[in-house]
Amino acid sequence: MRLKGEKVRKEKLYAVGYSAELEMYVMEYAVTWIAWYNRYFAITGEEYRLFDTALEKLDALAERFGREGVSSERFICSEKLYENSTEEQRAALTKIRQKS
Repeated sequence: MRLKGEKVRKEKLYAVGYSAELEMYVMEYAVTWIAWYNRYFAITGEEYRLFDTALEKLDALAERFGREGVSSERFICSEKLYENSTEEQRAALTKIRQKS
């Protein structure tokens, strides 16, 4: 997925930015279990701006998403097909893949 204004936090395995495909700010969180893949979570514009103002708060949010995984109320979709249990999640993944 291409994120406008992408900001990458390599040490914590996530990136944030605006997805034109999904028309929202997202956090792309890398899952490093067996195979490396990404999960996508909805964030607000205010949370996106934390990258420049309060990085520790954004790190905490990334850690929360990592713990909650697909159970998070802000989970959008995953690159792992079997993690996308709803039609909405599968549609989001399709949008992401078409623009990549």
